[in-house]
Amino acid sequence: MLPLFDRMLLENLQGKESQTIELLSAYLAQIIHKSSEHNLAALTQALRSVISPAIAKEIEENQDKMVDMLYPIMGGMISRYVTQAIKEMMDTINAKIEDGLSVEKYKRKLKSKLTGVSETELLFEESYDAIISSLFVVHKESGMLIAEANLEDQEIDDPHMVASMASAIKDFINDWIRNQTEENTSEVQLLSYGNATLYIESAGSVYMIAFLNADPNNEQRLEMTTFFTTIVKKYNRYFQNFDGDDSADEIVEISEKMHHFLALQSNLKSNILTTKITKERLNPLHYIWMLLGLGASIFLFSYLDNAYTGYHLEQEVYKKTKQKVTIDYSNDKIEIFGVVDKMQNFYAIQDVLRVNAPQKMLINHLAMPVEDVDKKVLKLKEDDRQLRIYIQKQQQMIAQLSQEMMDVKNELHTINTEYGIQKEQLMTLKNIFSFKYQLDTFFKDNPAYDKENSALIYRSHVGEVLPNYDTLLKIQEDFIHYITILMKEKNIYASLSSIVIEGYTDSSGNSEANQKLSKKRAYNLKEYLMALEFSKQLHLESKLDAKGLADKNLIFTNGIEDKEASRRIEIKFIIDYNKVLKRI
Repeated sequence: MLPLFDRMLLENLQGKESQTIELLSAYLAQIIHKSSEHNLAALTQALRSVISPAIAKEIEENQDKMVDMLYPIMGGMISRYVTQAIKEMMDTINAKIEDGLSVEKYKRKLKSKLTGVSETELLFEESYDAIISSLFVVHKESGMLIAEANLEDQEIDDPHMVASMASAIKDFINDWIRNQTEENTSEVQLLSYGNATLYIESAGSVYMIAFLNADPNNEQRLEMTTFFTTIVKKYNRYFQNFDGDDSADEIVEISEKMHHFLALQSNLKSNILTTKITKERLNPLHYIWMLLGLGASIFLFSYLDNAYTGYHLEQEVYKKTKQKVTIDYSNDKIEIFGVVDKMQNFYAIQDVLRVNAPQKMLINHLAMPVEDVDKKVLKLKEDDRQLRIYIQKQQQMIAQLSQEMMDVKNELHTINTEYGIQKEQLMTLKNIFSFKYQLDTFFKDNPAYDKENSALIYRSHVGEVLPNYDTLLKIQEDFIHYITILMKEKNIYASLSSIVIEGYTDSSGNSEANQKLSKKRAYNLKEYLMALEFSKQLHLESKLDAKGLADKNLIFTNGIEDKEASRRIEIKFIIDYNKVLKRI
């Protein structure tokens, strides 16, 4: 029977036949009442699929007529609700304002000063702590419910009917407000009645509806708007093409997201409420008074203790010096006030206090007799003058000692410098003697070596300008050994003036001819020695020199000239002793 009733009712309601409307107007209320007594659940199920679409279609096609019909009811309901809500709000705010001893009142005043938000607005926010119990997504055009989510034990009996009615009422109220104000005002988002509030957000082709137990504050509105925006942004195309199929995967996803949002905000409110209750149980005002009392007790005890200690010190001073003084004793210092009859008591009082309170800083405000002060000042001036004289003498002595120390330092520096030079010279001379000793040792069996002059001497025949081949080979061998030993001593080589080859003749013949002959002997031998590969490697051209000395330095035996010995060639080194002395 019910399916047939559904079909007939739907067709006749949508057809708007006058006879059907008159019939239903007379008997529909009685039919519904009797049906509800027998099976209310079945009646609700039967009417849900008929009345919701019919109401939605009627509102869509006859908006002006619906406004005229619903305004007497909705307008009065809105007026009563607004009046009652304002009255309740003002009662709550006035009660909080009259609570003059509350700590929260002063916290609220301070927050108002810091943030610039009026105290009334802060009280308004404190009066509400809304919890979202259900979320709906409703298709604008058809009024059909797309998806829903509810807190546990907060399910709505007929969500499809509620969704259609909520969206229809929202459209009606917005149209009514525009007709009254004749201006383009923003759409109404909050619909409230009693303890129930609907927050409706219009987004594209759908309404997002939140069911709360109180008006949400700005922070909650922002959270809901942000959540609605993410849903619409992701599923906008699906919403535009919605055809009433409530089994789509998108609906499952949207429902899961809304359930998650509800659970998240519910847990957050629970935590905030628990924290608030805990704070109230702590009763901070009680602890503040306890801390203030404790602080006052500590301060009073410290003050009395300092006063007693000061009195005790005053008695100790009078006992030892017979002087009456006032002592201000504190944790870090002692101040003395009063007048002493003589200078000695000034210091005596300080000594007493230092003995009894050695750790405290002493500040002396005692007054002394003028004559004693004058004497003390004069004595201090004299002591200061004597001290200045003493310091001046000490400074003069220090300056004199500094100059003497500087002179000694300069002398020591000079001595050290001279000692260094002499030491270097002695080392060079020592090396020279060491070098001669090495020559003597190496050439001790060589008849061509002259130990006295550390020279190599080779005899020449009459008229000979270059020794014969065998003699040249002997000279070459001795020359290489001679120069090698010389090169071993770096200090000797650095102080070396030259390696000279000297040519000599006997006294026979013309002096001029002898000079030419001796020079040829020396230069020819130099050229021979310079051509050696040994000389080239050591770059001896800068050190090797040749001289012709003719009949100078003749050799005599028993007063008679030994002409064979006088005809000779000598090879020897020449030390520049000026280099030895100036080498540093």
